[in-house]
Amino acid sequence: MSKRPTTKRFPRKTGGKALAARPIATPMYLALCLALFNSAHAAEGDMLVAQADPTLLAFNTNFLHGEGRPADLSAVLSSGNSVPPGTYRVEVQVNGDLVGRRDIDFHQDGGKVRPCLTARMLHDVGVNLGAITPPLDVQSQACIDLPRLMDQAAVDFDSGRLRLNLSIPQAFLSRAARGYVDPALWDEGVTAGYVNYQFSGTYGHGRIGKDSSSYYLGLQNGVNIGRWRLRNESTLSGSNDGQTRFQSNRTLVQRDLDAIKGQLTLGEQYSDSTLFDSVRFRGVQVSSDDAMLPDSERGYAPVVRGQAATNAVVEVRQSGYVLYRANVPPGPFQLTDIFPSGSNGDLEITVIEADGTKRVTHQAFSSLPLMLRKGRLKYSFAAGRYDGEQDTSPNLVSGSLVYGLTDNSTVAGGLQVARDFQAVNVGVGTNTPIGALSLDITQSSSRAQGKRDTGQSVRILYAKTFTRTNTNFTLAAYRYSTSGYRTFNDHVNDVNNAGGIQSGRSRSRIDLTTSQDLGGPERKYGSVYLNVSQQTYWNQPGSSRSVSVGYGNTWKQLSYNLSLSQTKDTRFGGYGNNTQVMLTMSVPLGGKLYSPRAYTNVSHDSNGSTNIQSGLNGFVTDKTSYAVQAGYTNGGRGATGGASITHDADAGQLSANVNVAQDYQSASMSAMGAVVVHGGGVNLSRTVGDTFALMKMEGIKGTDVRTEGGIPVSRNGYAVVTFAQPYRLNALRPDTHNLGADVELEDTVKQVVPRRGAIVQATFRGVSGRRAQFALQLADGKPVPFGANVEDAQTGKQLGIADPAGKAFVLLQEEKGTLTVKWKDGQCQAPYALSEAQAGQNYQRQTLHCR
Repeated sequence: MSKRPTTKRFPRKTGGKALAARPIATPMYLALCLALFNSAHAAEGDMLVAQADPTLLAFNTNFLHGEGRPADLSAVLSSGNSVPPGTYRVEVQVNGDLVGRRDIDFHQDGGKVRPCLTARMLHDVGVNLGAITPPLDVQSQACIDLPRLMDQAAVDFDSGRLRLNLSIPQAFLSRAARGYVDPALWDEGVTAGYVNYQFSGTYGHGRIGKDSSSYYLGLQNGVNIGRWRLRNESTLSGSNDGQTRFQSNRTLVQRDLDAIKGQLTLGEQYSDSTLFDSVRFRGVQVSSDDAMLPDSERGYAPVVRGQAATNAVVEVRQSGYVLYRANVPPGPFQLTDIFPSGSNGDLEITVIEADGTKRVTHQAFSSLPLMLRKGRLKYSFAAGRYDGEQDTSPNLVSGSLVYGLTDNSTVAGGLQVARDFQAVNVGVGTNTPIGALSLDITQSSSRAQGKRDTGQSVRILYAKTFTRTNTNFTLAAYRYSTSGYRTFNDHVNDVNNAGGIQSGRSRSRIDLTTSQDLGGPERKYGSVYLNVSQQTYWNQPGSSRSVSVGYGNTWKQLSYNLSLSQTKDTRFGGYGNNTQVMLTMSVPLGGKLYSPRAYTNVSHDSNGSTNIQSGLNGFVTDKTSYAVQAGYTNGGRGATGGASITHDADAGQLSANVNVAQDYQSASMSAMGAVVVHGGGVNLSRTVGDTFALMKMEGIKGTDVRTEGGIPVSRNGYAVVTFAQPYRLNALRPDTHNLGADVELEDTVKQVVPRRGAIVQATFRGVSGRRAQFALQLADGKPVPFGANVEDAQTGKQLGIADPAGKAFVLLQEEKGTLTVKWKDGQCQAPYALSEAQAGQNYQRQTLHCR
């Protein structure tokens, strides 16, 4: 009976940290040499000799000679296989995607060391055992030969990185497992903090000679300690009239709840908006996090469209709080990176022109239809005190559940309870041949000012993309409420308005957002879009309506867009009604990537104002852009002009612009970026997301190393990767083009799986030195044996292996030193001294005498 092999365990790394690789020597060069010799001496009968076990064959290295001396390959061939038998903790990848880290037994099978794959392990990594014939028993502990079991399947073990790579045909993978990442890999990140800042300052001089100035500073602050995340959103604003205002919009702490795939949030926040209108409150909320699930659906974010006549500032508010502020050039704009704090709350879009003129519009924002996959549960429970601009702030308890009942139907229910207020909601969603449709009904009971009101509200949501016609109904919604129906916000308003003027309570409302590509997928005839929102009220006569429609296309190099927008509110005598038509045309002046573009905007509104703007925009460098424009506006403003410049620096973005007209002059500047504080120091960065990563470079100071996105590594050895996707694999790669021949990285890619809000860190270790090719000779002038180990005499670190001519290619960290050359029957010492490096020289060549 053979002796049981000793079990060898590598140190385990837990906590889902950056998945470092541990390289060891691999016999790639040896394999090539053996193949060449095998081809040259194929006729020699003694090339392969049988061992004690006649089924095993070993390579007879006696015929290999380096300059007449027998080769010594014991240093390379001593392991026999890539690893000796035993148990190892390895990373498991399926079709290139990391799916987990686990202990795998490696056993000897027919002279080969192979990993033992069980049915349970295959099931855990996403294999559909039922798709295999005959089906596998998940309880079986037998080792499975995967390539025999599945056609085209393969198993490969990378011993240098302790990584087991499984190649499995998609037909054998479980559908639910695609996109799955083992929760054991979720990384809570390092203790760190950050501040995203957005500063803008303006100065203006009017015709009457009065100067005005103002500034705005928006801050998004975050601190991570373990799994706890502290977040704060604040603004600081002021003007030359002496008014300075600081406002903290939100402060909350949050952490993951792995067991229920959700988030625990404490502080100022918004309640879930799936069934009830979102409510701002201070308290506690436990809600599901879809991103923790495989192939989860991402939340809906609105697209805000509009037009600017000059270099303008666009502010987007919800519930009175600024969500977004940006500078936009003249012409149509489209904002796609807005993330409302709560859904079903209208967005207020304010366009502030260069002369201070403000134009305010409203855009409806609602959730998509209630639809979940079969068996999936979405939940939210909240309790706290109403947080709004009201004298009375009642306590509130709110909860909602949405469950995927079948493949095509979803049921939902919810409850809101406060003093003198109760609301119950039930709903159902279904997939139909004509689109996704949901219906929910809310019953409310409210008591305010000694009067009780009860009522119902019915909501219908619809979404559909017609692929044949390329028609996309992003959202179509209709809601009707009886006169006695109250939302919780309505109830709070009633309580705080004793006999006062009540705000409008919705009676009916319809929202529609649709787009249509014309001329097939290539949009040969352009595309059109339509946004419509109309609302009527119970306690106010009249209605409000907002309509925008646009058409865009290209003709040769000319791009053009025609848009019509109308805002109409009949409740207050038509004040604020406006209709605007705008035509935008642009054409590149050249065929290069950074060629400038010329544009012209023409707009006319129902107030009789006509504005014509023409300009030029382009790039000074790949990081610096400019824009200049001139125009004319009737109605007294006359001729206008302006210029702007924007620079995207590694540490943030800077911009400035000036505008002149007959009756005013204005100038503004803005800066945005982030400051990240962590255990390794402080880094300036472009604006970071809620979840991002740090790349730490060790051992290669003074080298020009950048991230894959072009951000350089700072003096402290860190670079900030501004965004990472939570609960998903994120590959971090340094750009190695500028490393040079004298730098070596242990790894060129690391995979991290951050938790939501985490600041994860990946460490890349490198070695800097000088490369040299040494011809190693013994005392008799002959080369050292082929396969001899070349080591650093001081540290014992292996540097290389001698080739058949006794040459070794090594990376040295010292200018002077001694090499130790070892082979089976002896060893020798070879002192070396490198000469001064020459420009353009990748490595040196020297002959060393080994004694």
